[in-house]
Amino acid sequence: MKFIDPVTLLKLSNLEIRARYVVEGFITGIHSSPYYGHSLEFAQHRQYSMGDELKYIDWKVYARTDKFFVKQYQEETNLRAYIVLDISKSMKFPAEEKIDKFTYGLHLAAVLSYLLLKQDDSVGLIVFDNKIVKFIPPRVQSGHFSNIINILENLTAGEDTQISKIIYEFTKFLKRRGLIIFISDLFDKPQEVLRSIKSLKFTHHDVIVFHILSTYERDFPYTGTVNFESSENPSFKIKTDTENIVREYKSIFQTFIQEYKIGFRNSGIDYCLLYTDTPLEVGLSSFLSKRK
Repeated sequence: MKFIDPVTLLKLSNLEIRARYVVEGFITGIHSSPYYGHSLEFAQHRQYSMGDELKYIDWKVYARTDKFFVKQYQEETNLRAYIVLDISKSMKFPAEEKIDKFTYGLHLAAVLSYLLLKQDDSVGLIVFDNKIVKFIPPRVQSGHFSNIINILENLTAGEDTQISKIIYEFTKFLKRRGLIIFISDLFDKPQEVLRSIKSLKFTHHDVIVFHILSTYERDFPYTGTVNFESSENPSFKIKTDTENIVREYKSIFQTFIQEYKIGFRNSGIDYCLLYTDTPLEVGLSSFLSKRK
């Protein structure tokens, strides 16, 4: 399995991908459920009803109020997670780089799937460009990881990106609230992308966005006169002297990043910027440790 490096997994083996908000699941796991059970974490009181077990009566509350209340505890449950992977043409930029955004995204999707399944969570995979290319429903059964890896190993870069359209399309697959993980370079209209991803948060999903960008996009290592062509729109071409545009390019690029960073932060959505020269275990470990 070329997308799973044993050394990387060893470095990440102690990490957990925990839901920040309550989720809905079926089996016992490590995430808070909206349903009440009898785990160790206290949730709230409710008034005693005939038939309730006496051992759950809170006698301290009774001493203060002269009324019977029972303790309710938050049940722990498994997580239903969806990994949403962008395989549009822009993810293959640039051809000269040792590991491009497309390959980096495949590795990240594989590792996240492994970590989620390792903690008994159900994982689904949605692959898209300007349409949903592949959809694997969330499962936790043995053999599911092999199915995900098989899909990842056979993917090729697709067409242009239409993130907002894809989000509205795949929401019909979301049967209950859970964790949605985006992996993309987010090369689309930022305001439309932000609005569509925020809609998932408003419907009580936990959302993580991994923003994958190339070192070439960050550093702009071009000199002299260069012909530039759009990855997703070949009709758009420009020939220019790089010295005339490098300063403005870097300013626009930073504005592009800040618009997403601030937009997601203001909406309570976890955002992680990863460049392709960042070792996966370093970037992912840092992000998950802070999130925990």
